[in-house]
Amino acid sequence: MKKVALIYFLPLLLSLLFLYFFNNKLNTVFINYDSKITIDSTCRYLDNFQNNSFFENKFLLSNDSSENIYLLGSSELNEVSEAISYNFISNNFKTKVIGLGHAGNQCFSIYSQLLANENRLKDAPIVIILSPGWFESKSAKGTSSVIFLEYNSEWFLKTINRNIRDTEFTAFENKRISQLYNEFSAPNLELKLMNFKHRSSISFIHKILYSPVIFIDNLLLNFKEKEIKQHATNTLNDRKPIFPEKVVINWDSLFYSSKEEVAKNSNNNNFGINNQYYTNYVHGRKGKVEPVNVCFNQELEDFKMLLKLLKKKRANVRFVISPLNPLYCKNLNELSPTINIIENEIKSNGFNYLNMFETDTLKYDKAVLFDIMHMSKFGWNKINKFIVETYKLTK
Repeated sequence: MKKVALIYFLPLLLSLLFLYFFNNKLNTVFINYDSKITIDSTCRYLDNFQNNSFFENKFLLSNDSSENIYLLGSSELNEVSEAISYNFISNNFKTKVIGLGHAGNQCFSIYSQLLANENRLKDAPIVIILSPGWFESKSAKGTSSVIFLEYNSEWFLKTINRNIRDTEFTAFENKRISQLYNEFSAPNLELKLMNFKHRSSISFIHKILYSPVIFIDNLLLNFKEKEIKQHATNTLNDRKPIFPEKVVINWDSLFYSSKEEVAKNSNNNNFGINNQYYTNYVHGRKGKVEPVNVCFNQELEDFKMLLKLLKKKRANVRFVISPLNPLYCKNLNELSPTINIIENEIKSNGFNYLNMFETDTLKYDKAVLFDIMHMSKFGWNKINKFIVETYKLTK
């Protein structure tokens, strides 16, 4: 018994005494106060949250007079185009679209953002653009630690750590954080707690060994909370109804004009690729995708959990599977089995979706992409029509 006390309880007692007497000094080490950032409250697009509590508090909320549709994705969202949905729909309808994401914002990053705001998910209008590139090559390993932290602040992580209702989803979060843990250069207390929680769940022995450090981590977090200004309470959101408006959009005319513009700007090649992009990067060469076996595709597992969360929380979600250029990617058909799994998972969960992925070069519309993977104006207009029709924005 004395040996047990010396090994486990004496170090714990000493740690608690240390925390009690040196709390103020510890806070200067562990607490980072937000720097002041200029805020544009009317913005339509954010590449990330910038660790800014204003934007984090607004995430998934309606605006004062109408509903917001949240468009989540990666590199396609920081294109400059009046056709991109957060410009086109926001310019034509009272219902607004807010875009969030840049390159690397993949399924686990989005999953974590939504889990941190799970009490706002019911009926929340969300459109997620799934890039096939997430599910092949190195990207199939899942969201990187660097990108994850751009979208998931300490406040979001704290909210997940305090969630005692959704044990299946928080356990998955803890597991994925533990897998990424060695990539974090200076993990904060919330990340440490998630890592410890996962490791303690491995076995009864692990639970005994990690209980003291989990206790200390929670104690440090409680001390920290007393010293810093808190975010606004992550309250439930009263969703605004989406009323159909008397807006007439001639889609055929819009498709024709945007398709003509793409053709005009891609006339130095047969791939349908923008002239300048083709000259700078392609030069007649073809590329390849690198499919990853579904058994080792972490991004695919993250996607399945994302679907499960959205279904459980009854989000009003739509998916877009974006295309890759089959005239450029000579083995694109090898990615079809993965895309078929994605499509079947969306179907089986009862969600609306638009599948723009096409491997047949004869069926592929060359006007849909700007380069080899990012939407042209024509491509965005296809997505706009899908959003307008499935959310019934027009009468």
